[in-house]
Amino acid sequence: MEIAIAVADLVRAGGVERDAARVARVLIDRGHRVRLYSTSAGPLAAGIPITILPARGLTNHGRMAAFASDLQGAVDRRRQLVVGFQKLTGLDVLYCGDWCFAERRRSQLLPRYRVMRQLEEACCGPRSNTALLMLSQPQADAYRRAWSIRPERITVLPPTLAPRRILPSLPDPERQELRRSLGIEERQNAWLWIGVQPRTKGLDRAVAALSLAPDALLLVAGVDPAHKRARRMFEEADRRGCRDRIVAVGAADHAMLDRLFGACDLLVHPARLDVTGTVIVEALAAGVPVVTTQNCGYAAHVSASGAGLVLSPDASPSAIAEAARVVKSKRASLSKLAHDYVATTEMTTGIELAATGIEEVASRMSAA
Repeated sequence: MEIAIAVADLVRAGGVERDAARVARVLIDRGHRVRLYSTSAGPLAAGIPITILPARGLTNHGRMAAFASDLQGAVDRRRQLVVGFQKLTGLDVLYCGDWCFAERRRSQLLPRYRVMRQLEEACCGPRSNTALLMLSQPQADAYRRAWSIRPERITVLPPTLAPRRILPSLPDPERQELRRSLGIEERQNAWLWIGVQPRTKGLDRAVAALSLAPDALLLVAGVDPAHKRARRMFEEADRRGCRDRIVAVGAADHAMLDRLFGACDLLVHPARLDVTGTVIVEALAAGVPVVTTQNCGYAAHVSASGAGLVLSPDASPSAIAEAARVVKSKRASLSKLAHDYVATTEMTTGIELAATGIEEVASRMSAA
């Protein structure tokens, strides 16, 4: 089978881009001929055939519209199954990493709204037959509400947790040494925040909660400390008098994530919106309890495991700080619940099942 995988910008190397490369490699390993289509290459594309399309447009929505148009002229619809990792026109399959745009409150007069809604309608609207691979049940429910999508068009995938991220808890002496190396004092409650979108993933809310928890230290990973929005949040921490209790480690590779999960007492993820929240299941897989908000797709795993607390979407700083205190007081038992849950729950098969879903669509199209 010939498969075209379209992802707008592989250099971004975010979750969707990583998933596109992982799905491509699984399909190649299964014997299919796969070609990536993107406006950029980069390390993620290493070893995978790729066609580079021009990066056109001055705005994000303009670039996406141009990429969708150029893709139509580049693929061979007679021979290739077309799989998009963003909403584009002419897709046979959409691996959907975004929240439903039609459900968001936006001015319908803005060009961005019109373009993004048109691309979403091309994949999800009543005249579309695109098969939809969704990453969480709340996300799938939002699309069904907005577009009245037939249930058989949607598949909700389990998490795409890399098996390498399932980690045992460290022996106490080793954990204490690791904490010292990261500047965590013996009795401090070490909070961990991970993300690349400071406001969307609630870094400012974590900082506000930190100012109310004088015994806590916040380790911040993933975001560039020089990012203008992150910089504003650190300036706010200065005003709140807690900047000296924030440690920014920048981008975190696997080795750094191992250290952070091994040392910290809990993950704090008070996101305003998160389709999944992969960091939530990564924390659970390392035995780290979680404080998160209900509007994260993977918050359901925190509730199901009992390994943390799920707060309302508009949780106040005081509610976040109190939840972190409660979780810290029960850390040992919650850590065991997290490990037990991950050991008995499907957490690592999302990428494989995405590849299987793509194969099933191809089989149906061939039979037709």
